[in-house]
Amino acid sequence: METKSQLRKSILNIRNTMSEEEVKIKSHAIMNKLTCMDEYKNSKVVFVYMSFKNEVDTAALINKMLEDNKRVVIPYTDTVNTVIIPSEIKNIGEDLTLSHFGYYEPVFEKIRRVEPEELDLIIVPGVVFDRSNNRIGFGKGYYDRMLSRKRRDAKAIAVAYDFQVLDEVPSESHDIKMDMIITEI
Repeated sequence: METKSQLRKSILNIRNTMSEEEVKIKSHAIMNKLTCMDEYKNSKVVFVYMSFKNEVDTAALINKMLEDNKRVVIPYTDTVNTVIIPSEIKNIGEDLTLSHFGYYEPVFEKIRRVEPEELDLIIVPGVVFDRSNNRIGFGKGYYDRMLSRKRRDAKAIAVAYDFQVLDEVPSESHDIKMDMIITEI
């Protein structure tokens, strides 16, 4: 079996070759599936990542969640303590700034902290997944640390392109499994 590092590299190479149109079409299909699910419909406080570099695009989902009067929570990356600070946003135009990682996150002065225990639904990014719902991220453990604090009834749902889901990936005891993975297929 390939190592996590080897899998990250090979899957990111594939993802980085996707056209803008391909990302748009596949992301739309994934988000349509997600928003039809009871887990989405019954949620009030939803954590969602801000997409970048050909990740499944979450921009339309975030707008829909705001329209659906959900509390929208996105990550602020605290690199000093290597943790995610979940922060509620109310206005995309006013509450966000470009991070040094290259994706949008809450303006530090406007952080509206939400504890992981308050989240009903957590939409999780990742690089590689497997059919047993294991996840490989970028290797820093930010999401594993946050997910370890979620309520038992809160659902962690990964969104990914079908090529990102393999039969099996290496996992370790600290890796948090997803409750489900949604792809465009």
